[in-house]
Amino acid sequence: MSTSRYAALIAALVLAVFAALQAGAEPAGAASSPQMRFDKYMTVQSVCLTVTNPSLGQSTLYGQRFTDGTVSPQTPAIVLVHGIASSTQNWDFSPTWSVARALAAKGYVVYSYDRLGYAKSSYYDHPGGGYTLTTSAHRDELHDIVTEVKSGAYTTTSGSDCSGAQRPSTIHNDRVVIIGHSAGGWIVAGYPGKYHDVAAMIQTDISGSISPPNAPLGSSTGGGFTTSPDHPDYFQFFQTSQNCRDFNTYTPGIVPYVVDIACAPPFLLSPWGEIADLGEKYAENDVYISQIGPSIPVLLTSGDHDSTDPPSVAKADYDYYKTHCGCDVTQWIVPNTAHLFMVHTSLPSWIDYVSKWLTSRGIAPVKTK
Repeated sequence: MSTSRYAALIAALVLAVFAALQAGAEPAGAASSPQMRFDKYMTVQSVCLTVTNPSLGQSTLYGQRFTDGTVSPQTPAIVLVHGIASSTQNWDFSPTWSVARALAAKGYVVYSYDRLGYAKSSYYDHPGGGYTLTTSAHRDELHDIVTEVKSGAYTTTSGSDCSGAQRPSTIHNDRVVIIGHSAGGWIVAGYPGKYHDVAAMIQTDISGSISPPNAPLGSSTGGGFTTSPDHPDYFQFFQTSQNCRDFNTYTPGIVPYVVDIACAPPFLLSPWGEIADLGEKYAENDVYISQIGPSIPVLLTSGDHDSTDPPSVAKADYDYYKTHCGCDVTQWIVPNTAHLFMVHTSLPSWIDYVSKWLTSRGIAPVKTK
């Protein structure tokens, strides 16, 4: 092959790769892995939400809103609450593997957000503020968000964070469901009993009530609490990709390319506040669980191979709710799934279960295209 033809071939290959990247080509391994398919109506919009921080000032949280077709105030909203070492990404790992998009495709308006102190919702400008970002503080901030979703009093932006121009939202939703994963489950566990302003609560992969003594928090492997030298009020939970895999996955049940995304460094820092108050957190949750009442249904899900919330602990938590919440509570142990349920092949079944459960509780999705 002549030098000129070789150069032309290389140029063509480069252009093809660039075009594929511009078109949103899938990560390596995606083509041979399970994928979710979404239609042309799927829309992802960056949003900015205002909350009261523990210093009693105002902070802006970055989030995303997922819709699939036309929505109205009667379209139920779902607010997704992530755990530690996490962000909005956990709900939307890929355009072909996403909790948020899948729930939007069912007919809900879906919101995810970086909790204060995480990712694009930084709180570093408050020295020592990481200690004040307790579960209780995050719960109060979630209340601000639920209120804004209901009223539409948040903004949208065309940027990838909230530093640019913002516009008032044109969408509001009368009914809101909250879903919390891992430490986000601690936040939502006490929410309906304190505020009574949501249509349903779903807690995933954590015990919301006091853990039984035979299965204490920390029986899982892979995570750790390494204080950040740059921000001593924050810690790093994962040091390596293998740490992340050990803590979060059950290998026979994973979607490999999604795990590669989820467990790719660098890993996010997490504020010390919601870990340092474990005893207080559980005691507070127990009080609020007892105040949920019959108007707000509760769903508890966890993986059958979750070492953080193993079936024995999940069952004890379910029994506690049944005895104390005075609510309609359901439990589902998800097969072939570990802590980070979003990276397992069982996710489509989880989406179907949640949608059917919500519909059976009078919170039916609304699909209009």
